[in-house]
Amino acid sequence: MLNKRIIGLLLIVLLCTSLLTNVFSEETIDYYTPENVRKFADYLYSQGDYLRAVGEYQRYLFHHPIDTDQIRYRIALCYRLGGQPMQAIRSFETLLKQTTDTALESSAYFQIGISYFLMEQFEKSTEHLENSLTHISDERYQAEAQQFIGLSQLMQRNWLAAESTFNKLQNSKVLNISEKASIYSEYAKQGMQLQERSPFLAGLMSTFVPGAGRLYTGRINDALTSLFTVGLTGWQAYDGFRRDGLSSVKGWTLGTLGGIFYFGNIYGSVISARVYNRNLEAEFLTTLLIEIPY
Repeated sequence: MLNKRIIGLLLIVLLCTSLLTNVFSEETIDYYTPENVRKFADYLYSQGDYLRAVGEYQRYLFHHPIDTDQIRYRIALCYRLGGQPMQAIRSFETLLKQTTDTALESSAYFQIGISYFLMEQFEKSTEHLENSLTHISDERYQAEAQQFIGLSQLMQRNWLAAESTFNKLQNSKVLNISEKASIYSEYAKQGMQLQERSPFLAGLMSTFVPGAGRLYTGRINDALTSLFTVGLTGWQAYDGFRRDGLSSVKGWTLGTLGGIFYFGNIYGSVISARVYNRNLEAEFLTTLLIEIPY
């Protein structure tokens, strides 16, 4: 009985010794090797933690400058995806000065245009992409670039130019792009048919009837206020001149004030029509669904 216990204890000791030996004999993982730093950066990128990934990619480049163009492209893309488009543009432009990889060059030109679009610098996005089309060799990026030229034109309310751009794109060999182009072309047509208000007509209406121009743009309270203010000061000025003649202080004071209100009513109606159109277009554009490619 005693021998069995001793044998059992010896077996347990031997098993524990074996396990401890295996644990301590394993090599310690060095998480700071360039390969592991890059793996961690790739992991952060895949998880959408783009700005932290930038730091890891930069650390990788410092210790192990291999595939530098690929890594610099990934850094620039991380800035764009991480909500820092201006920094992305600088990084892509730096890459273009250094790389000889035509595929990366093609993509970088495209990404710069997208970054300007994300910054809502639509005119600059259009200009850059139009000038870069000859540098974009990838067929899909070429089609995407033309699509974003059209989208930038839409965002600038340049409906006719946008329709023309998308009509051409409907013949694209990139199926997804041609399908979207058809939808966006219809969108541009709808933009041209928006029921906007004429600033000239609004001003003209308020010239004849104070407040009428603002009523035309749907600003009922402003219309009533203009009508009441101009009407009241005009009536009081008339009353002053009727009682005291041309020497009436009341007449000249309220007449001058009424004139200011009258011309302000005309100017305000013109501005009201422009604001109405701007809000109408902005509301229309909020229904535009845009997918930003990687």
